Amino acid sequence: MEQIEVVVIGAGQAGLATSHELTGLGVDHVVLERGRIGETWRNRWDSFCLVTPNWSVRLPDHPYDGTDPDGFMPRDQIVAYLEQYAASFRSPVHEHVKINSLSAGDNHGFVVETTSGSYKARSLVLATGAYQRPHRPSGANTLPTNLFRIDVEDYSTPNALPPGRVLIIGSGQSGCQIAEEVHRSGREVLLACGRAPWGPRRIGGRTLFGGLQSRAFLTRRSVRSLGPKRGSTRICWQRDTTGAMTCTCGHCVTWASCSLATSLGPTAYEHGSHPI
Repeated sequence: MEQIEVVVIGAGQAGLATSHELTGLGVDHVVLERGRIGETWRNRWDSFCLVTPNWSVRLPDHPYDGTDPDGFMPRDQIVAYLEQYAASFRSPVHEHVKINSLSAGDNHGFVVETTSGSYKARSLVLATGAYQRPHRPSGANTLPTNLFRIDVEDYSTPNALPPGRVLIIGSGQSGCQIAEEVHRSGREVLLACGRAPWGPRRIGGRTLFGGLQSRAFLTRRSVRSLGPKRGSTRICWQRDTTGAMTCTCGHCVTWASCSLATSLGPTAYEHGSHPI
């Protein structure tokens, strides 16, 4: 059994950023990945792209340095960015290693059993990501059994779908991107909207994130609520004489409509210094 200071499970952006910091501190560690670096991104559909601009891709010591900072990085470029990042500091990534079990070690630490051997680590970092399991609404069970159904992780291109109309359930990033692509392919598409908030991609010729960044919105420790007064939060948005929603606290952006403002509600957000 190999003795090691830290075992990091997952070689996506979180696992690699953790590895970068451990490397800088001289901490002996290993990163275990069941597939390849950025495996989750590799499994997105063919035309997938980020909805945050390229300049916001800022892993520690590795900001975006391409020629299209206001563009939206497609799937294969995301994977290439993560591979370059891992190579830049020689992250000790072991690919194609599956975790068989995790258990508490004697006295302290953890025992990690894998398909390539065992580790005894003082610390364990789980960086396996979120939203890894599809959620089907209960009503999906009432759909006709002869109706072709897939989860978003199984979608690749419009041509891979059977002929006919397409119903997409869910209106977040994935649902909207797929709905747009399938519609542009000539299909009739029905998008069943959920509770995911929407916002304009550009305001006054600038990306939404660009406007937020210029007003230090992304680096503030907390953000005033865009919703009605509740507890210690207060309304900081009012409609001006032109009908636009305007921030009265001086820190937010001006919107053309209040759709996003009414969707976020009274939530305080924490932002790190390296958003992706």
